[in-house]
Amino acid sequence: MSTAPSVTISPEQFRKVFGGDLGDVFLLVTSPGVRNALIVENSATPVQEYNWTGQESRAGLIAEMAAIRESGRRASVLWIADDEFVHFEDEDLVGMAMGAFSSFSAPFSVETLRNNIRVVTDVDYERELGIEEEFLTLLDQADDMLFLGREFGTEAVFQHQLSEHWFSLHGPLLPGQQVVLPTGELSSLVNASGEFELHTHFKLDGEITLQGAPIVHRGEHTTSLAETEQVYRDLVSMADQPAIISLAEGRITAVRPAVAGRTEFATNLEKLLAADDRYAKLHEIGFGTNTSCSPLQPSNYFANERHPGVHLGLGLGTFTQYHIDLMSTAIDVVMRGVEGKDVELFQALRVLPERITAGV
Repeated sequence: MSTAPSVTISPEQFRKVFGGDLGDVFLLVTSPGVRNALIVENSATPVQEYNWTGQESRAGLIAEMAAIRESGRRASVLWIADDEFVHFEDEDLVGMAMGAFSSFSAPFSVETLRNNIRVVTDVDYERELGIEEEFLTLLDQADDMLFLGREFGTEAVFQHQLSEHWFSLHGPLLPGQQVVLPTGELSSLVNASGEFELHTHFKLDGEITLQGAPIVHRGEHTTSLAETEQVYRDLVSMADQPAIISLAEGRITAVRPAVAGRTEFATNLEKLLAADDRYAKLHEIGFGTNTSCSPLQPSNYFANERHPGVHLGLGLGTFTQYHIDLMSTAIDVVMRGVEGKDVELFQALRVLPERITAGV
């Protein structure tokens, strides 16, 4: 990685992310390799910096935020590091709003950072709040969801009303909040956040077409970036060699190529499931809503999961070696029984997925 400064950032680029209010201090938290690539411009909001060198930096950052708070000031915190983002307790974030760009599962690159900045500055955060409100209303009103893969004739029914754990990431950051940027996703988890149990499951049955982009998150530092990249490469043919999965109660029971002769993605997904059966259970069903994340980036890029469409999450870090999101733009979602009619979800939200075709 080059150490020559090549990205200029300013607090003003992130004003919308923080709801138009940067507070009294812009606290920039960076790891050394990231910091060497940055030129930081001053603005009307003073910039204060903190050097992040890993988990041992956590206590110092908490103390730094406490000192800002004790001086009667508020801070917007931007965390950019080639390390895993760590979450903080509510009491540590009083008067602070924290947004993060993490490079934990792929090497930090200037190109990725530039695209991250483009995405978060493009977003209309008030519109995001409107999307969230409409989405939640449809979830409440619909009897179930029909997942349609129209190109290959697949159908699956998700009885979402039986799902207990829902999480929404929309709108600007407010004091006390923390999130890995960009925003723009609503998801359901089988278990409560941070938990993973084999006996729990979604009520999701049928067939689903997978075509789009994999996002491979390494679970811990003991897994290398090279190992993570290899898993990503094994699955990246998802873009042009789609697969069809069969599901029974949220568990993958079979995988087949969607197009005869285009078998790489299906074969490698089957190998993943054979190597660790825990990946066969869907742990997450996520709905990306951020149109600024278009187009999909041709790399193991976190923000691809916020792209409009459905992603299926397999495994969970610390329990499995990876958490793997399979982001498919080939799924149309129909909310059935909304005031006696069916509603196409992404059309209603005005966040249509950017389709990838198999070219057949």
